[in-house]
Amino acid sequence: MIKNAINPSLRGGFQAFRGSMMMRSMTSSVGTNNIGDIPSQTVSTQNFNLLKFDSNGSKNLYAILRIHNIPYLVTKGDKIILPTKLKGVKVGDQLDINKVTTLGSPNFTFNDNNGINKDLYNLKLNVVEITREPYYEVYRKKQRCRRLKTFPVENYQTVLTINELSLA
Repeated sequence: MIKNAINPSLRGGFQAFRGSMMMRSMTSSVGTNNIGDIPSQTVSTQNFNLLKFDSNGSKNLYAILRIHNIPYLVTKGDKIILPTKLKGVKVGDQLDINKVTTLGSPNFTFNDNNGINKDLYNLKLNVVEITREPYYEVYRKKQRCRRLKTFPVENYQTVLTINELSLA
C-alpha cells in the first residue's frame, strides 16, 4: 500500500519497475561467451576495425586517458594541465601512456574500462613545462577558538601536449 502511494502510476510499486528493467538487460546479452557477462573477442575486434576505417587517418580520433585516476578527453595537439607534479619527469621528456579507456571517432567508439591493449594505439605525450600555481593563502579556524591560522599554498602544475595519437 505504501509503494503504490509513493508512485500510483506504477502498478505493483517499485518491484514491477525493477522487474521490467531486469528483463530488458537480460534480453540484450547478444554476442557473449559461455560466461554470459563478458563480451566475446570477435565483437570487440570488429568494433575496433570499424573505428579504424572511420578515424580518417587519425584526423578525427580522440582518446580518454587516465592520469592519477582522473579522466582526460584528448585529441592530437591538445594540452593537458595536471594539478600535480609528476615524479621523475623533466621538461622535454616524452611519456608513453598505457591507461587509455576509450578510443573513438565521431561515429564509433571503442571502450574498455580495464584499459585498451597498448598494441592497438600509439599515444605519446610531451612535457612542456612544470610550473607553480599563483600564491594564495588558506585561512583555517577551529570551532570556539578565535585564533586564525594561515597556510600558504603554491601547488605545482605539469603541462603536457599530445604529440601522437593514432591507431596501430
